[in-house]
Amino acid sequence: MQVAIVEPFYSGSHKTWVDALCTFLSEDCITFTLPGRHWKWRMGAGAIQLAQEVNQSNKQIDVFLVTDMLDVAVFKSLLLPQYRSVKIVLYMHENQVVYPFQTSHSDKNRDLHYGLINYKSMLTADWVWFNSNFHRDILFSELEVFLKLFPEAAFHVKEANRCRLKSKVIPLGIDTESIDSKRMDKDLTPSILWNHRWEHDKNPDLFFNTLIRLSEEGHTFDLYVTGEKYSKSPSVFSKAESQLKRHVKHWGFVADRKTYYQILWRCNILPVTANQEFFGLSVLEAMYCGVQPLLPNRLSYSDLYAKLDVFYSSDDAFYDTLKGLVSNYKVHTYRSEVTNYGWKSVAKTYDKELIKVLQ
Repeated sequence: MQVAIVEPFYSGSHKTWVDALCTFLSEDCITFTLPGRHWKWRMGAGAIQLAQEVNQSNKQIDVFLVTDMLDVAVFKSLLLPQYRSVKIVLYMHENQVVYPFQTSHSDKNRDLHYGLINYKSMLTADWVWFNSNFHRDILFSELEVFLKLFPEAAFHVKEANRCRLKSKVIPLGIDTESIDSKRMDKDLTPSILWNHRWEHDKNPDLFFNTLIRLSEEGHTFDLYVTGEKYSKSPSVFSKAESQLKRHVKHWGFVADRKTYYQILWRCNILPVTANQEFFGLSVLEAMYCGVQPLLPNRLSYSDLYAKLDVFYSSDDAFYDTLKGLVSNYKVHTYRSEVTNYGWKSVAKTYDKELIKVLQ
């Protein structure tokens, strides 16, 4: 079987996913990608360029595996006849229907176009795969509300429900062998990790303002800040870099995976403050490296790690728990809880489901 992976935003966790599939799937893979920048333009027009690249490739393709950043309807309409009958699996890393807005925005200013692209893409695809149960459930719940903003809502809600019938949950994986090969000893000082995108939906204000408070109270800890920075990152990052300077051991994006994994191994506390997360690959990788998570009791975390005692329920509880971890840190890892997410194991599920697509 020849699987064509189509990714308009080849960066970050999307890139990691594509590369892992090419490495671990039993099927032969070919890729059609665009650099991970200008995400709105990629969603709006990337399908045009990628369809042309597929047409010009003249490759034998049995299944298209595409992501939520692709306008699948436009993509399929521009394919040559020889490709239009090829089955399309849409993988939903995230979606633009369910998304927390900055406090300066309001629903009146909300750009609905990108949510509509996701909706039309799900209708066009033969299968829709989600990275977590939480993601699938909240999208279909919110999609019904979203579609009621438009005319003929009853018709479109019915169409959206048809998409649920062709949906499955297929998780992401982690490259456990590569991570293990970079293993290092843990820091003796409590070492706090930020390994998310530098964007408002990850709620960096709560994270850094809590650390600033702990620093002002005289607590000892080291700080490692990684994750991708974009052109308009929240101002709290500049504030934190200055006020937490004495704690900082690393500050900035780490492009090299070897160096990144070494940082994960050195850290021992992962406080997470996100307001939006449909899976959380960064959390999974850190937990595998023995970093103790402190997670909000919501989002995909309460789905994936429901049996673990790692949750907080309010901002005050976040401060109190993190203060306790920093003041009296004891090694307590959850590595064994996430070993089943290794790509060698997860890829077998992809293999099995891709065969079903052809059948």
